Amino acid sequence: MENKDKLYTLRRGMPEDYEDILDFGNYIFRTDFAALLPKLYKGHPERAAEHLLVTEQRPGGERIRGMSGLFRIPMNVCGRKLMASGVGTVAVHPYDRGKGYMKLTVGGCVDWAREEGHDFVILSGRKQRYQHYGFEKCGSIYSFELDGTVSRQLRTYGVEGVTPPVPADGWEVLSPEAGKEYEARCRALYEAQPVWAERPDFWEVASSWSGEVRVICRDGAFAGYAALSMAYGGFTVHELLLEEGVEPLPAVLSVLDCAAQMGARELTVEVLPFQQELIHTLTLIAEEGRLSSPYGINVLRYAPVAEAFLQLKAGFRPLPEGSYVLGIERGGKAEKVRLTFRDGQAKAEELPEEAEADILLPHIQMMDFLFAQSGTAGVTGKQPALEAAWFPLPFCMSEEDNS
Repeated sequence: MENKDKLYTLRRGMPEDYEDILDFGNYIFRTDFAALLPKLYKGHPERAAEHLLVTEQRPGGERIRGMSGLFRIPMNVCGRKLMASGVGTVAVHPYDRGKGYMKLTVGGCVDWAREEGHDFVILSGRKQRYQHYGFEKCGSIYSFELDGTVSRQLRTYGVEGVTPPVPADGWEVLSPEAGKEYEARCRALYEAQPVWAERPDFWEVASSWSGEVRVICRDGAFAGYAALSMAYGGFTVHELLLEEGVEPLPAVLSVLDCAAQMGARELTVEVLPFQQELIHTLTLIAEEGRLSSPYGINVLRYAPVAEAFLQLKAGFRPLPEGSYVLGIERGGKAEKVRLTFRDGQAKAEELPEEAEADILLPHIQMMDFLFAQSGTAGVTGKQPALEAAWFPLPFCMSEEDNS
């Protein structure tokens, strides 16, 4: 968008903008960002530099009229390092809508990520709004709805024909203050997963979305933790990680009882696809369970992302060996990537544009094909049996790391 008359300035934020950035976000979203996302907005003026601002000169001085943030998320997926980033706090002043300021900041953040060599960008929001910038709803996350009354039933009767009554004795969920002494143990559990992000301050990041870290103890010993969010009027567990050998069912009920004591009538538990034992347990007791594609992602570099998540899938599901060439239509070119799985190892490599592809799809549709739960429906390439076994790939990350 041209700015011949210098009606606005597009620039990156500076520490002295931090208070104005926070005030602007609070005003637009009618929320308390310091409580919602302390990792970004509670005493972190250095993170002002991660915002792209549109400002205008007004009688009182320079004023923010639109902004978006680009927040780096260094990821580890099955031992492979991916550089991700989250676009968030996308805001335009209501008096300035229609000026193209969202295009400037969101599009600018995607360009910024591409210039820095990021592998993918994540942005939550309406599908049709952000497809324009290359984002598509993809990924794999299980969500289970637990009714607050199920705990009493399970403690009295268990799961019919499967488990005996589930005891409460010996189980305790600590307050955030009491649990803080176990921070190192919580971090170790988190980083032992096949998918995790680097967290400068583990406790602060795990307390995102107006949340708390709740340590679970069994007979006085550390058993795991739950990242419990109270954002937007509901109770959601974004992370539930347990020490090896800890039974999931009594641990889940301990967290459910804790949420009920805080006023929850129901509890949502989100689980990543590699947490197979927890998925099995929650399937037994949840009123409702669903597998969805909730993340808005824009894959900037297909090879490292596809390789990492094919390796992740191989960790919890047997996969046939093979090789598959992807063709991605983007920016007037056809990017080609060969994805291979042999001897238990996934590998991806970029190929010349003239290489023959097993499937050729536009960028948005390719992300659906690779990462969305229903993306392969009605779409077939040259190797349908391999496609059915490999895809969709289980793209996933903790919501605590999202921005």
